[in-house]
Amino acid sequence: MNGLVMGAIYALSAAGVSLVAGVMRVINFSHGEFYILGAYFSYYFSVSLGLNPVLAAVVAMGFLFLIGLFIERTLIRSTYGQPMQSMIITFILSIVLQNIALISFGPYPKKPPAFSEDSVHFIGDFNYGIQRLIAGSSSLFLFCLFYLFIKKTRFGLKIRAVAQDPQMAEAVGIHSKRIRLVSFGLAVALAGAAGVVLSPTFPVVPTSGEPLTLSAFVVIVFGGMGSIRGCLMGGLLLGLAENFGSAYISTMYSQVFGFILLIGIILFRPTGIYGNKI
Repeated sequence: MNGLVMGAIYALSAAGVSLVAGVMRVINFSHGEFYILGAYFSYYFSVSLGLNPVLAAVVAMGFLFLIGLFIERTLIRSTYGQPMQSMIITFILSIVLQNIALISFGPYPKKPPAFSEDSVHFIGDFNYGIQRLIAGSSSLFLFCLFYLFIKKTRFGLKIRAVAQDPQMAEAVGIHSKRIRLVSFGLAVALAGAAGVVLSPTFPVVPTSGEPLTLSAFVVIVFGGMGSIRGCLMGGLLLGLAENFGSAYISTMYSQVFGFILLIGIILFRPTGIYGNKI
């Protein structure tokens, strides 16, 4: 159960990385910092301002979307076509955001109110926390909404067109700058959503985003660079690998198991499960 829940959250977060990499050709090393900002905003809106936890989560994701629009317009747009420059910019941005979080919220763990403290009985002696079920199901629901948006809407069609051939998309009247702007905002919101659903279970500190960034890159390699479906398969695969490894070997090496699996994927199927389709 933990593997499936964490896998769904990994998939949601990795979808943002995949979107930015596929549409903008940008490797975003600051992705995990948007995860912690989503958690911190949710904490602030629910604890300090007294908003309902669900409303606080929605408002936090909206704020992250606007922040993503601002960052794309001011920092990322000038780096298109220059992958090394974009990597340097996003790496510096990750350090800046970590320090902003440290100054604003302090070094101690913060945890938004849980949606539920109860557990549900399955079979025998097995009970599972409702909060974790909410986190997993919410992540899966948001991921499905995102997938349907990309596959079934006119704007999603434009996103895929820009990802496949930006010059041809411009030639048929698609405003690629606007598409990239919204895509980056969506990617940041997805990272924030992962922080919103996971932080009531695992409190965050300013450096909590680093492992999630690494996990997101592992997931998109598993699934195939640029593949949205691959994010779900890769996320579930990574979540199960980490949790089975922790259960049967040691929790101290939980992240190692995912990277061992990553080496195997690179060796035997370097294009990932779904190749490079978006």
